[in-house]
Order: sequence, then structure tokens, then C-alpha cells
Amino acid sequence: MAAASLGPLDPLALDRILREILAAVERGREQVLAVAEHARQEHRDAARELDAVREQLATLIERVDQLGRRQQQARLRLVEISRHFHRFGEEAYRQAYEEALRLHEDWVRAQEREAQLRQRRDELERRLRRLEATVRRADEVGEHVRLAAELLSGNLGRLVGQAADLQRRLQVGLMLLRAQEEERRRLARDIHDGPAQMLAQVALRAEVCQRLLADDPDRARQELERLKALTRESLHDVRKIIFDLRPMVLDDLGLVPALRQYVAGFVDRTGLPVELVTRGAIRRLDPAVEIAVYRVVQEALNNVWKHAGATQAVVRLELAPRRLWAEVSDDGRGLDPTAARPADRFGLANMAERLAMVGGRLEIHSRPGQGTRVRLDIPLGREGGGHADSGPDR
Repeated sequence: MAAASLGPLDPLALDRILREILAAVERGREQVLAVAEHARQEHRDAARELDAVREQLATLIERVDQLGRRQQQARLRLVEISRHFHRFGEEAYRQAYEEALRLHEDWVRAQEREAQLRQRRDELERRLRRLEATVRRADEVGEHVRLAAELLSGNLGRLVGQAADLQRRLQVGLMLLRAQEEERRRLARDIHDGPAQMLAQVALRAEVCQRLLADDPDRARQELERLKALTRESLHDVRKIIFDLRPMVLDDLGLVPALRQYVAGFVDRTGLPVELVTRGAIRRLDPAVEIAVYRVVQEALNNVWKHAGATQAVVRLELAPRRLWAEVSDDGRGLDPTAARPADRFGLANMAERLAMVGGRLEIHSRPGQGTRVRLDIPLGREGGGHADSGPDR
């Protein structure tokens, strides 16, 4: 049997087929976008509920603490009346017993409600993580479908550049979100472990002072002295947290004075010798450049202290008219960036992304047993990023 011959290719038919394919792809993309938007709405609703639950939980925790103190006082009162029953009488004992029982029941109910709210909070946090994963996946699929449509449309040359830029921006956005969440967790931990604990002690000591004022003034004065010391220590911790969030000297005087102050505080805090060396005309730079360099130096020194096992470190900063170089080096055990732990890789990537946002780049030179050098390079533009204040500083 003779094979059937195909007729000549019809350009209009090919164009029609391509348009149908593109239409199908676009319909699929719209469906994916609809899924993503639905997940975003659910995420917003869950986030609002989570905020409300956290607020209720904070209020309830305070109430549980208050009820605990009140029921303890009521129990002590009941013990006192029972011990001197002949003086207070049966009616006073009955009232004290009922009050202690009522407060205990209120305390138990409040604890049960607190446990329920904690469970709901944990459920909402897990749900938010699942929704975030759904949104990310839907966005990725939608973007892949869009890229496929552009590829079919013949825009391959423009597509490659756009895809690379989009991927970079997506990665930067994700890194910034992760960095923000990590910073919030660190701040919450610092406040909880520092000022919050001290303020709780201040409140307890103030209560002790109040009780001692009438019976033992000398001991009350001693407690007040301890209270003053605790207050000063708490104020110091609060100022340290504020400085870590945004050092005021960076806004007021610029990068080099801020680095001097940070390095001095780092040496006092850790005992690790660190030398700061600067070259070039010291001047104010673009605020985004200053904060990027400051944060990278801060992260690099923290890595030296936590992971390097170093005996000393050096921070070098060189300012040219149109370029800035900085380097943090140590004599520690060194590392292999490709074999770093996930948390360490995240810190390295975070530093690189900070610099990328201001047009800079990061290089890490390290070998096991030979220390580490973290080097950054940022172009400063036509005006050099600022004006000169003085000559070289070392």
C-alpha cells in the first residue's frame, strides 16, 4: 500500500495551532494564579487570626500569673485564719476558704484556656508555613508557564535575560524575608532573655521592698540598692539591643566611626583582639552602602567568634574616589564554603545578597587550617558615594 502523502505546510494553520497552544497555556497560567491568590487570601486570614490569638495569649498569660499570685495569697490567708481560728471565727474561715477555692478554679480554667490558645497558635503557624509553600510553588509554576508561553512566542533572547533577573530578584526577596524573620527571632530571644527577665526581677524586688518598708527599713534599703543595680543592667541591655538594631552613630557620623565603636564593643564583649585599619579619605557614603558594609562586617566578625576558633582578627576598609573595599580576616581553623552547615551557608548568602542590592560583590577565601578572608567590593558611582571629611585614618 502506498503511503499517504502530506500536503504542503500551511503557515496560517501553523499560526493557528500555535495560538491555540498559547491560549491553553495562558488558561493554565490563570488557573495557577487563581490557586496562588486563593492561598494568599487564606494566608492573610490565617495571619490575622494568628495575630489575634497571640494577643489573646499574651493577655491570658498575664492573667494566669495574676491569678496564681492571688490564689497563693488567698491560701496563705486561709492558713493564717486556720491557725488562729479562735480569734477569727468560723465565718471568716468559711469566707477565706470560698475565696481560695474560687481563685483556684479561676486559675485552673485560665490555664486550660491558655493551653487551648497555645495549641491554636501552633496549628496556625503550621498552616501558615504550608500556605507559604503553596504560594511559592504556585508562583514558580505560574512563572514557568509564562516563560513557556514567551518561548513559544519566539521571545527567547529577551526571555533569558528576564528569567535570570527574575530569579535573582526572587532569591533576593526570599533571602530578605528569611533575614527579617531571623532578625525578629533573635530580637525576641534577646529581649526575653535580657530585659524581660530583669524587669520581672525588678517587679519582684519592688514587691519585697514594699513589704519590708514598715518592718525592716534597713533591709528595704539594701533591696532598693539591688533594685537600682538591676534597673541599670536592664537599661544597658536595652541600649545594646537598640544599638544592634540600628547604631545611631552610623546615622550621625558615618561608617568608619560606627565600625570603630562596634569593634571596640566586640572586643570588650568577646575578648578576641580585633584591629581596624582604614585607608583613604573618610567621608559619608550612601546610607544603603554604609548599612550594607556595616552589617557584613558585623556578620563576618560574629562568624569569626562563633566558628573560626581564631586568636585574632583584622578589619580593613579602603575608600577610593569611586570604589570601596573591605576585608575581615582571621587566623582561625578556616572553612570550606561548599561544605558549610546550612545555617552558615545562609549567613554567607545573606552577606552576598546585602552587597548585591548595592551593586557590590562578596569573595570568601578560606582553606582548612589557614584562616578565612571575607572580602567585599562596592562601586561608589560618579560622586564616590559622599564627601570627604578628613585624611587617611589608621
